[in-house]
Amino acid sequence: MSTSPHQTTNFALITDRLVLLPTLQAIDIDAYRELYASLHSMPEYTTMAFGESWGVKDWTTSSVREIIAREVTRSWKVRGMGDFAIGLRFEHQNLEHYNDVREHGFKIAEAEEQRLEDVRWIGYVGIRDATTTSMLNEPTAVSSTRGWQEMIELRYGFHPDAWGKGFGTEAAKAVMGWGQQEKGVRRCVAETERENKGSGAILEKLGFVEIEEGTEVVWGMEGTKEWERRI
Repeated sequence: MSTSPHQTTNFALITDRLVLLPTLQAIDIDAYRELYASLHSMPEYTTMAFGESWGVKDWTTSSVREIIAREVTRSWKVRGMGDFAIGLRFEHQNLEHYNDVREHGFKIAEAEEQRLEDVRWIGYVGIRDATTTSMLNEPTAVSSTRGWQEMIELRYGFHPDAWGKGFGTEAAKAVMGWGQQEKGVRRCVAETERENKGSGAILEKLGFVEIEEGTEVVWGMEGTKEWERRI
């Protein structure tokens, strides 16, 4: 297990249908930045993910680069974990003969070995230390005293064309498994809009349960549900 933030990020996670590339590398891929910009310009996505008041964003690929770079700085460069670009491989390979894929749901591979020009980018998934990224710098109603390895936020977003096909579950299982194996992650937390039944269903399928009211408040945002999964 490695917990150093300075370990190489020149790798990819391979699942049965997907390639997951750390955004520290994906930031330089035009097609991924275009996907990220288009995703946040779609009301059907932004309302589901962030709530109606968040609106839509008219981001250029240049501004997306800056947004991703900020996230890389405060996640990958601090804890050695963060967001992954999710790509759908055109040529489906049967990877069942790989022991890692069969046992853990993913395989760690060298990024250079992947034919990224043949990938269709469909979204992002990530795990990050919530205490240094998304949590407010002020107490909540029931503040947590847990260490950072028990406060790892799972987050994800997919193009609507990719909804309902099991990609969210497949990608999330891979990054959580990688986090446990490589970073010693012991617990994941997540937040969803109350009306976002689809995302809640994904979390339940992954083994998440709603955090019991009165025991802990991670973010305390109005109109949301908070979830946890112990590993």
